[in-house]
Amino acid sequence: MAAATEPATEGRARGPVRFIDEGSPDWRAVIFFGGLGTDVNAFYSTEFARDVRERLRLRVVSVERNGFGMTPFDPSLGYADAVDDVLGVLDSLAIRCFAVVAISGGAPFAAALAAHVPHRVLSLHLAAAAAGPLVADHGTAATLYAPPALLATDPPLAHEWGLLCTEPLADLSGLYAPAYLYWGSEDDVIPPAVHVPEWRRRLPRVAALRSYAGEGHDVQYRHWEQILRDVAGLG
Repeated sequence: MAAATEPATEGRARGPVRFIDEGSPDWRAVIFFGGLGTDVNAFYSTEFARDVRERLRLRVVSVERNGFGMTPFDPSLGYADAVDDVLGVLDSLAIRCFAVVAISGGAPFAAALAAHVPHRVLSLHLAAAAAGPLVADHGTAATLYAPPALLATDPPLAHEWGLLCTEPLADLSGLYAPAYLYWGSEDDVIPPAVHVPEWRRRLPRVAALRSYAGEGHDVQYRHWEQILRDVAGLG
């Protein structure tokens, strides 16, 4: 496991940033955002295809989010702070341009990053991706992510769930990198009928919508090799 920490930036009180960096420095950089309430180890759920990733020369960096894994929780932090953490890590690694991959509830973080530095994004890949407050507006039950009792006893998870349900997606109108969407037609956690049109409305360039008939909320794992090929520019 290639794990590391970056020292806290000036004015940042909650300590160093934990991240992973998998791959060679001369490979294409990929910023990975796991689903709701996950730490950096979420990426390793995809490493059954490590040989494919390495043949495609993809270097993956994932930065731990507020309150998860080994990162302390600060209830005052939001999407902008997570973007600052990611950019700080990228600067420390001398990474200028990168692709972005996000799963489910990690998508609003990816959108915030892409909107902040659109000129640095090579491509954006969203798998079963939540389009922000639409999760709440259209009645998707919170229990599909975490039981209310767990939200009550897990402050970081409750905080991230609150961001997902209340904070609007970042403005992606300035992003001209191609975007790829991946969805299972039977996804009842992030229903495609609700979320896909919203992503299409917000993204200037949707290069492909890869829809998988009869599949649910796990398309990111069932079709991870396709995502890797798209990230590598072979889609």
